[in-house]
Amino acid sequence: MAADGPLVGRDAQLAALDGAVAAVAGGGFAAVKLCGESGIGKTRMLRALEQRAAAAGLLVCTGQATEFEQDVPFAAYAEALQPLLHGRGAREEGDAVSRAVNCHGAAGSASSVDRARIYSGVRRLLDGARPPGVALLLDDLHWADSPSLELTEYLIRKPPRRPTLVAVAFRTEQPPSGVVDAIAHIGPAATQISLPHLGPADVDALLPEVPRRRRALIVRASGGNPLYVQALSRLRDDTLAALVDDHDLDASESQILTGLVTDIADLDERLRLVAYAAAVAGAHAPIDLVAYVAELPTRAVIAGADRLHRRGLIDVDGGLLRFRHPLVRAAAHELAGPAWRVAAHARAAAHLRAHRGSLQVVAHHIARSAQPGDEAAAEVLIEAGLAFTYSAPAQAARWLGMALRLLPDPDSLGDRRPTVLLQYARTLGLGGDLGGSREVLRELAHVGEPVRTEAAAFRAVVARLRGDIDEAATLLTAELDGERLPATAGGKLHVELAAIGALREDGEATLRHAERALVLFGDDRPALAAAARALQAFGSLQDGDVAGARHHAAAAAKLADAATSPSLRPHVELLGPLAWVHMQLGDVDAAARWLDRAAEVVESTRDSSALPYLLVVRAALQTRLGHLEPAIQLTEEAAAAAGRIGSVEMRAMAEAVSLRPLLWTAGPSATIAAADRLAATGRPRSRMWWRVAQVSLAIAHLAAGKTGPCLEIVSGPPESWPTGPPTAVPRDALRAVALARSGDIGGAGRFANRAGSLADAAGLPYEIGWATCARAYVAAQARRFDEAGTLADQAADRLATAEAPIEAALSRHLAGITHTRGGRPGRARDALRRARDDYEACGATWLLSVLDRHQAEAPPRVALSAREREIAELVRAGLTNQEIASRLFLSRRTVESHLSRVFAKLGVRSRTAMAGRVAAEFGAEPPD
Repeated sequence: MAADGPLVGRDAQLAALDGAVAAVAGGGFAAVKLCGESGIGKTRMLRALEQRAAAAGLLVCTGQATEFEQDVPFAAYAEALQPLLHGRGAREEGDAVSRAVNCHGAAGSASSVDRARIYSGVRRLLDGARPPGVALLLDDLHWADSPSLELTEYLIRKPPRRPTLVAVAFRTEQPPSGVVDAIAHIGPAATQISLPHLGPADVDALLPEVPRRRRALIVRASGGNPLYVQALSRLRDDTLAALVDDHDLDASESQILTGLVTDIADLDERLRLVAYAAAVAGAHAPIDLVAYVAELPTRAVIAGADRLHRRGLIDVDGGLLRFRHPLVRAAAHELAGPAWRVAAHARAAAHLRAHRGSLQVVAHHIARSAQPGDEAAAEVLIEAGLAFTYSAPAQAARWLGMALRLLPDPDSLGDRRPTVLLQYARTLGLGGDLGGSREVLRELAHVGEPVRTEAAAFRAVVARLRGDIDEAATLLTAELDGERLPATAGGKLHVELAAIGALREDGEATLRHAERALVLFGDDRPALAAAARALQAFGSLQDGDVAGARHHAAAAAKLADAATSPSLRPHVELLGPLAWVHMQLGDVDAAARWLDRAAEVVESTRDSSALPYLLVVRAALQTRLGHLEPAIQLTEEAAAAAGRIGSVEMRAMAEAVSLRPLLWTAGPSATIAAADRLAATGRPRSRMWWRVAQVSLAIAHLAAGKTGPCLEIVSGPPESWPTGPPTAVPRDALRAVALARSGDIGGAGRFANRAGSLADAAGLPYEIGWATCARAYVAAQARRFDEAGTLADQAADRLATAEAPIEAALSRHLAGITHTRGGRPGRARDALRRARDDYEACGATWLLSVLDRHQAEAPPRVALSAREREIAELVRAGLTNQEIASRLFLSRRTVESHLSRVFAKLGVRSRTAMAGRVAAEFGAEPPD
């Protein structure tokens, strides 16, 4: 936490400090213990306490212990006593105390009598302070000399007569036991504060201008330590990610860290060597490896580790050394110096290879120490790169790239070089470097088979991810038109062409290529077959074949369930279409399950090229489920992930999906502006994702009252829109609403009915809800309010069944308006109340503001007393005044008097009108 930044996440602790100051200002004694790890904000809290004490009129005395004065008696009190030395008596007492302290220091030790005289002298100084009292604040007490600690303990156990506050701050791992024990035994006068780490909400408040995803990385990398939070906020995203994974840092960034850990720089030479070797050895470093890297005896490393532990730098877990925080390890690694680090990593690699260390760790050290021409090192890096292509592609790309740089001669590696280059390109692409992957793949355009075909296929994947749909299709078609390919290779190309067909909204091509892929490799390759089946389902749905989509989705799910996670990794992106199809078929649970499965597969690959797409699909699902804030966060994460891998297209996809939750939370103006910015970039290029943006834009124009732009979007030629109900029904429904609002009730009715016919034929509750809501709107515009209210209620029920709470609430909102206009205020209030509950649950802030206006327009509820309501209900049931009087044991005149007031309140003149008004106002509700 910066010295001049806000104090966040400390409200409870500051309140506790206020209580301690108030106790002393009221004439009492208080002791405050502030503890926590280095950088957690102890000094900031002491400064806050100092400000509070001064504001209360207390005389503030501050002192600080330092590591370099641990042998100087009473060093922590040298400055703290100065404010007490005022007035003749105080100066004389202070001079006496000062002489005693100086003599004690010069002698190096003194009798208990001398110490007692000093302690009582300091206590008398505190007693002589001006009213209302004194605040003695001592920082870094973990470094304090023994006499200072004993004096502090004495003042707590035998408090001065003058109201006094004694506050001490120290590191949790180095507690001054006597002082801690004294505070624990003073009961209610003690305020004990252990400063916690900051949580995500605290970091949000501390860094409000930092993007949400960066804040999340900062929280993870810093562990919530305020000092580290501020330092990390200056680092790049990739550096933050490296810290999260406990990787070594780029030298250009690690310079920022060295100023944070002066404790390491101040160590003696042997202790620094242990720290440096532990930093090189890894996040969890075995003691024997640290000793080998440091070139020190094991017993010296053990002794050094204990000293580093006491200083709060290292934890010892069995035979492993672990820095308290990755940031500390990163700083130690940087302080070691570049040349020493190279040699140290070479020693670590040699030791691990001799003791059969893991391939991943050996490759880590070799990559940081290998010299050009080292063939053995290159072989280890290639082996590691091939082993981790799909589980850790970005790391594998670094290893393969390093191996190729170690052996730059084109003739090196012989016939294996094209295969290594292909795998290098694959790891670059899967790890998010689409541009780098594309360049390497171009080198492989003229090599022999089977590498050339594999390279062309992956080059098409890269082109598709970049939004170059036509280029991808051309590459794939050219390969298929060439020489005869093995079945599996050809099947992969057809799967890619099926994916391109889906992006182009070409259901026929999607189905044709997916079916051809299945013919070529059947169900023998479950992961590839699952991808083909998912695309079959996608194409069927685009073509309006809902039954076929259900069949293919079920087959894809069965195959994907049978596939192992490793076999799914190369094709994990195509679990996205499977989730999307399930969502559009109304099975949101299945959609969530497939997205969870995909997340498990890519969990270890932070910058997987599949990640943005999977996040986009999850954002769409969250929007459907009414989780608007999480949906917006997911689109932001997807856009950031797309930016990291250089995919402008996938960033545009994320922005397209963000329009709907943005509309419900921020309103049409913000949504239309965002859509305009998206259109200005010419993205997304894939027609499917462009359609997602266009439908949301049409809704935004309607919400803004702009029927013309809405009709312009949805009134294109039929062949330009897919025939599948998830697109066709919203199109016709929006057209019906826009036409009704424009006054064309006849045209509106035709499109609303067509939407209803399409939805009913498909049997999809979500689409049926959309169409029914459109019919309700058309009926309302035609002033058929009874019909409109009934249809709107039906739409809300359908949409609630489809787990679409926002759309259900919109339908209830419409029902409330139509019931109001139809003279049914009771039903109107109920519908609007339920709409409000759903809007609030979903966080639909803009929709809530619209609802507020409509509720203000609704007539207030008629206030009938319980007796008046009871009599009105009996009239409605057909009883005469005399019969009512007899039943209620009232006089007939009393009944007539009550009815007269009911008539006046309801604004009616007859019993029949009153019965209708009561039914409309209260429905079947019982009397209060």
